[in-house]
Amino acid sequence: MYGKDPQITGNSSTETNNNAEHTNRDNSHNNLRSHYIRSHEQEANNPLISIVMPVYRLSRLITYSIEAVEKVMKVNRYNYEIIIVDDGSPDDTYNYAVTMSKNPSVRIYKLPRNMGKGFALLYGFRKSRGDIVVFFDSDLDIDPRQIPLLINTLRSSQADIVITSKWHPQSRTIATPLRKFLSRAFYALTRLFLRLKVSDTQTGAKAFRREVLEDIARHLTVKRYAFDVELLTAATARGYKIAEVPALWRIKLTSKFKTREIIKMLIDLLAVAYRHRVKKQYTNSVKQ
Repeated sequence: MYGKDPQITGNSSTETNNNAEHTNRDNSHNNLRSHYIRSHEQEANNPLISIVMPVYRLSRLITYSIEAVEKVMKVNRYNYEIIIVDDGSPDDTYNYAVTMSKNPSVRIYKLPRNMGKGFALLYGFRKSRGDIVVFFDSDLDIDPRQIPLLINTLRSSQADIVITSKWHPQSRTIATPLRKFLSRAFYALTRLFLRLKVSDTQTGAKAFRREVLEDIARHLTVKRYAFDVELLTAATARGYKIAEVPALWRIKLTSKFKTREIIKMLIDLLAVAYRHRVKKQYTNSVKQ
């Protein structure tokens, strides 16, 4: 499991207007899909793309996750590698993952103990070789067919980082009122303490230019709850451009937050704010 969230939008008036809005939104999604997702005829000769997937306690479901991502990469004829990092799962997750390593494009690593999602992601990044690096949650809260949108947006724009925003106006996200409230609250706090202007810091799908991630990684401290916040804060502080894209396939947020996790995330958030605004940790050296 891995992956959480922040912000919201939405509203309508009459039933007729609501139906019209859904029709327009569907058309808009179809246009985005056809524009960004590669066709089968596109050439396979392209830069290596690394998909880094942290995993914890997924058991046999990890095999489905790997197969789903592999299928997308093959259909789009990407030159790719998939790096799975088991973050010290106490169950049989690693054993199931290893069964997928017959494909030379899939590499499996296991940490000796649970180190946190951020640590696992950076570990996987350091084992990767791609010119483009994609961080992708293995629980597949976000559909793997979203990956080409991230990659192609990064290639065709001036952005250094592209993230999927679950709260983009065109995203198809289903969430409980409590989840929406927590998202709004967390988004407000990141704006207040960090002046971070992205609508979804906790997204489980991000793409980076390798040299950008190499520069940012040197400045990161958090390995668990606020890793995504610190990563995007450091990127913004160092002048990198972040682009947000909608989730073109439906997302249903079912995972629950524990009170302990919320408290730890808030503590980590305050620590990131201190390092950013007082210590100037993310801007204390020039870009490499």
